Amino acid sequence: MCAVLSAFILVFAATAAAQDPSTPVAPVVSTAPSGTLRTFELAKPAGVALDDRRIAPAAAPPRPPRATESLRTMIGVGYVQGADWGTEILAGGSVAGAQVQFNTLLTSGRQGLLFDHGSLSIFNPDTRWHVEAGDVFSPLRGAARGGRLSWPAAGARRPAIAVYAPGRGTTDRGTVVSYRDQVVVRGQTLIDAEVASDRSYLLRSRFAVPRIDVEASYRRQRNPSWSRDSSITGGVTLWRGVSLNGGLFESIQGDGRNDWRMVAVRFPVARFLHLTLERAFAGALETSNTTTAAMASIAAGNLRLFHRYQHGEYAFGREASSINVERQQLRSMSSYSAGPRLNLTLQLATERSDTGPVQHWQELQTTLKATATTTLRTVTALPDMRNPRRFQAYLRQELPGRLALQADYGRLSAYQWVPRELDRSRFKLMLFKTLDIATPARGATVTGRVLDSSERGVRGVRVKLGPYSADVNEAGVYSFAHVPRGEYELSLDPGHLPADVAWDGRGVHVVVRPGAVVRADLHVTPLNAIHGRVYVDRNGNGRFDSGEAVAGAAIGAGDHLTASDADGAYSFYNLWPGTYVIELLNVPAAFERGAERRTAVLTDDGPATGIDFRVATKSKPILWGGPSK
Repeated sequence: MCAVLSAFILVFAATAAAQDPSTPVAPVVSTAPSGTLRTFELAKPAGVALDDRRIAPAAAPPRPPRATESLRTMIGVGYVQGADWGTEILAGGSVAGAQVQFNTLLTSGRQGLLFDHGSLSIFNPDTRWHVEAGDVFSPLRGAARGGRLSWPAAGARRPAIAVYAPGRGTTDRGTVVSYRDQVVVRGQTLIDAEVASDRSYLLRSRFAVPRIDVEASYRRQRNPSWSRDSSITGGVTLWRGVSLNGGLFESIQGDGRNDWRMVAVRFPVARFLHLTLERAFAGALETSNTTTAAMASIAAGNLRLFHRYQHGEYAFGREASSINVERQQLRSMSSYSAGPRLNLTLQLATERSDTGPVQHWQELQTTLKATATTTLRTVTALPDMRNPRRFQAYLRQELPGRLALQADYGRLSAYQWVPRELDRSRFKLMLFKTLDIATPARGATVTGRVLDSSERGVRGVRVKLGPYSADVNEAGVYSFAHVPRGEYELSLDPGHLPADVAWDGRGVHVVVRPGAVVRADLHVTPLNAIHGRVYVDRNGNGRFDSGEAVAGAAIGAGDHLTASDADGAYSFYNLWPGTYVIELLNVPAAFERGAERRTAVLTDDGPATGIDFRVATKSKPILWGGPSK
């Protein structure tokens, strides 16, 4: 078998040389005693070596944390009906670790340059501070213009200070300063209170446990007129998805009073069908109505259906001269999605009363992704789809260079103030440019060294910190900058370690907080070697001398195997520190084994040497025979 394999290798070498005359290949055969295996060294043609160098993959570069963050910004300039021009800016992203959201619309027309609407939100996830400005919403004041600052406090509280000014076009509400505070215990909002400088205030509380949810509120306002309202709502899940919900609401403003009460039961009929029964009462100073309603919702694949039937009795006037009117209402909504490109939503409403004609409302909402760069949305009345008062349209066309053309038509926001025309349909055409603005990153620094057992720096090592990686310098120092907050595992990359060291797999759990400097060292263990010889002590001096080598002896150290060379030497490399049993497994046929086991102790100081085995030459006995006949 060995002879056949040797012949095959020689034929292959000769064939390779014949194919490339410029690079002859000559096998080099090492000599060995008869009956032992022989090794071949086959020179590789230069062209093949060049190909290997060309296709060999380069080592992947380290992946440090990002030194910059990004603020995606869309800037639009174009025509706004009712004004000469308008500019719209939308931005969202991160700046120095803070989450930023910004939008604004400015118009210029007969009234000059006007700020139509806009808002700015800056939230720092590290300190939990939140700043809002522009168009803001308050549970106490509703929609307003102003600014608000909130921050975390002890006891799971979240105080906030705000300034609310009257919005554009409203002069009956003055500017107020408010203070809001929340007390949350174990996820329950015990109290959420806000009080303003005009002596308006709001109190809310919410209690939620599995199956039960209750919320109550009380609000009192001074401007623009005195008013007071209170409410309590809640729900409970009874059994197998059956739930009971209800609520009470009362509002008093001047001499007027409004009451509302509702109770509803919702229960699943099938996996895709839910049914809700509702009973409600609403009353004002001289009117009241009581309604009973049944609602069904169906979800089947891409189709969603909702249907509501409502029957009620409406009373007008004082009790002695009241007029009762019965009304019936049908409301339906269906939505169908044909994949990500098309969505249709149809809404229908019908009202019947015994004193008036039947009234119908139909509306169709269509969203069409015509191409990968074209999006169209429309809202139309049915069947009169050309009714301009109920027509809305949105078209966006993505263009090369991160440009986009966007057109809007319909009852949009008031781009430019026009007396008595705030509710008319308007047209807006904008050309948008999208930019990714690089912003400074914020984070912590994680640094340290990779050391051996003698506390010396080890170079040529790659350190991993969660999804990030970095290479050490000549002194074994690594550093990660701009590390986001969180918890990471600090470790070494086994694929980027010097051949003479090993890592035991024990990493470091690192908790990173913003702005902190975390120091953590990692350790490696040098890998050493065991050296020895197999020889015949011919002169009996107890040591190896020239001419006493035994080649081809098999030696084992655990799972490692090797053989002695022509000088009788053998070696085991890249071994962990520890105690090893070295065994002489086999020797050539001309020799006899002596001691078959030796013990070697490896430390960090250096290799173990002198682990030698002495063997003896076999002596052939002389057999004396009788006299031949």
